[in-house]
Amino acid sequence: MNVSRFLPTDPQPIEQPLPAIIGELNAARGRLGAWPIEALLALVDDFGRRLLRDQRTRSLEGAAFLSAWLGRTNLQKILDLNMQGNAKLLDGFQPWGRDFLAAKPQGLVAMWMAGNVPTLPLFSLVPALLAKNVCLVKLAYADPQGMDRLLAVLGEAEAGGLRGSDLLAAAAVVWFDYRRAELNDAMSLAADARVIWGGQAAVKAVSALPRREHCVDIVFGPKYSIALIDRQRLESGGKPLEDAVAGLVRDVAAFDQRGCSAPQTIFIERNARLSLADVGALFARQLERLPPKPGLDAYTTVRIMEIRARWALDESRDCLASADGANWTVCMDREPSLKEAVQSRTVFLTEVESWRDIIPLLSPKVQTVGIAFAEPHTATAFAEAATAAGVARCVRPGLMNAFESPWDGKLLVSQLVRWVTLKP
Repeated sequence: MNVSRFLPTDPQPIEQPLPAIIGELNAARGRLGAWPIEALLALVDDFGRRLLRDQRTRSLEGAAFLSAWLGRTNLQKILDLNMQGNAKLLDGFQPWGRDFLAAKPQGLVAMWMAGNVPTLPLFSLVPALLAKNVCLVKLAYADPQGMDRLLAVLGEAEAGGLRGSDLLAAAAVVWFDYRRAELNDAMSLAADARVIWGGQAAVKAVSALPRREHCVDIVFGPKYSIALIDRQRLESGGKPLEDAVAGLVRDVAAFDQRGCSAPQTIFIERNARLSLADVGALFARQLERLPPKPGLDAYTTVRIMEIRARWALDESRDCLASADGANWTVCMDREPSLKEAVQSRTVFLTEVESWRDIIPLLSPKVQTVGIAFAEPHTATAFAEAATAAGVARCVRPGLMNAFESPWDGKLLVSQLVRWVTLKP
């Protein structure tokens, strides 16, 4: 039952028995639990500061955002939200009215990761470690996609007498073929909590694995995200509109639209100033400013070319595309629908009469809506309707891919602890 394990001290993964790794993690529970949360926050903050200084990680896709996200101020804000405003609940019993309350770790958290975003494992691993859980993380691919370099930098972090290498004793990052049923079963049966990231098939497969009765499941399944620019924003024009379009294009470009929070379909309200073609040209100009994509696989290129041809041949549709191959594409129509995600800087721009026309399209399947509204009260009215339909986030352009708490409607840290009470 060997797996490939990625260690911060070795350039190549090593083969280790999964039961031995699980035993090692369980043995580390007490040591991690004794560390004060203040010390853990300082250590993770030092790790974040090192990311952009270290040549191994500073050019990694998403490293700049990850570095900021790991900052002490941001993590303290996350803990305050998850821990009832008192992060010391993670250290032991705290007064709670006439009684006492504490947040104890779930225990061993097993994580099955998706492979669409290289830095994604850290957004599960760090919250779980701050909640003082030991972690078993299974990567989606044999290629760690930079996770090995992130572990190496974390291993060198230091703060207040604590070292990153000591923290990593509470975490194991592994890979094995997803078809190895006995390994998936063993990993699942060792877990006190399971965190599952991935598409429909992956979520279904992991959810069906045998597990202990008390095991908690936290699922981040397949999602779709959109954006919306309202009539008043389009008619007012100027810098606010330019900024909104530029922000949405940044959201499109991040991780090449592979993240579940990247906009695929962008709706615009019909207005008296700009036609659908005019708005398409605004997006085309911003997309043209992006650096060329470093590479594109043949399958995605073929899909993009097929979409371009289909839109161009349809009299009710139109298409703008980069002259240099499949670098970017803007498809335009007036059919209120959620278009199939092609990704790779492929935007579907759809004109509607009103934002109310898209509410029937929304469900918990839609994770994030990027909103460019001129008036706060209109934005609030839309958000009330959209979140009632199941949407988790309504955020301004440029923030769609900013991982935050809550995410997908979940407060991750609070779900990775057991809330316990004392009434002496």
